Amino acid sequence: MKKVYKTFPYEFLFQINGNPIVGRNFPVYNFNKNSLSSIEIKELVDDCVDIIKTHFKNKTYDYMYKYYNPYFYTTAEEVVTTEFETKGIYEEEDFFTFQILHKKRIVGEKIFTGNDFPPKVRYDVDIRKILPKIIDQIQQGLSQKDYTKKYCDYDLDCIFINK
Repeated sequence: MKKVYKTFPYEFLFQINGNPIVGRNFPVYNFNKNSLSSIEIKELVDDCVDIIKTHFKNKTYDYMYKYYNPYFYTTAEEVVTTEFETKGIYEEEDFFTFQILHKKRIVGEKIFTGNDFPPKVRYDVDIRKILPKIIDQIQQGLSQKDYTKKYCDYDLDCIFINK
């Protein structure tokens, strides 16, 4: 028996270096179409990325605590020699992309570096615990009553190209 899934016009997509990690479709009740061309969509994407970054930071703390060895001792010579032999953490940079889509069109996107976090954390991404929080944030952001349609005397309806 084939399972039939509901499709909703609202979606978020989370990627690393252009490769999808997770994407979810979800409903938005009382959707306000003015949200798509307002300054609040940018703030909504920033809030969702902050949720993900906080999750990564907490995973980093767990990782550091797990592998912390208080009895490990290094000499100053070892620190100096290993400092020049290692490469910088931003030489081969990994980029995370967070997108909010409406009817398969990107309405909000933010790209941030993943090199702020250890490789174990950034490659073993497991954000299942925070998915409901992200979806709830997006649903609340897209269903507000009032939005900022003018910013610094510019009409935002004329600026957005994905309208």
